[in-house]
Amino acid sequence: MAVYLWPQTISFVLFSTQHLWTLLVITLLGVCLFLFRKPIRQALFLRLSVRFGLAAVLLIGELVYQIVTIRSGQWSANYALPLEVSDLAALLSIVMLLSKKWWLFAILYFAGIGSAVQALITPDLGGVSFPHIRYIQFFATHGATVLACLFMIAVERYRPTYRSLWWAAGCLNLYGALIFCFDWWIGANYLYLMHKPNLSILNWLGPWPWYLLWIEVLMVAEFHFLYWPFKRNRG
Repeated sequence: MAVYLWPQTISFVLFSTQHLWTLLVITLLGVCLFLFRKPIRQALFLRLSVRFGLAAVLLIGELVYQIVTIRSGQWSANYALPLEVSDLAALLSIVMLLSKKWWLFAILYFAGIGSAVQALITPDLGGVSFPHIRYIQFFATHGATVLACLFMIAVERYRPTYRSLWWAAGCLNLYGALIFCFDWWIGANYLYLMHKPNLSILNWLGPWPWYLLWIEVLMVAEFHFLYWPFKRNRG
């Protein structure tokens, strides 16, 4: 999500104890989905509870962000619209969980997990830290995006294909081209296409516009890394 300053008392520190504990909790929840996949599959109430619970977290997280932003008088089309890849992935994950559409999973497994994991590792939070509402909302929605895709794999037995890898890459590039035009039109920086954020892996990829080319390379490499477990399984 786009970041701007909400009132805060504690500054965020990358890979601090709070940050690492948050990542650990999300990781353990993902592991539990696989460890308890059979009981979840067999118990209809439990399966529906996890599905709708994740969808609720994603929906409430986005609503909280928009409501607090509006009430604080800080809402702006330049940064508050849900146009970042991880924001869009969170909204599409709600639809995926409710509709169980495979084509949505095929895109979100790569684009959703890829963008959400990057955001979780190097969050652009404007300095806020736990227990700030922005911190909780950010990690809850991004974590739930990853967990939603893992749920579809572990419980619903969905699997990505190599073709869907390139389908996701094509959709992401098309979306990026549209957002680039939108950024240029209103003077925004969605997807960080106009300049780099303060805290991101992009800061190691050179100046604009060269880091955009490196993003393409890293995206394809990341997508192949995500597909690797399924390629090995098929082999």
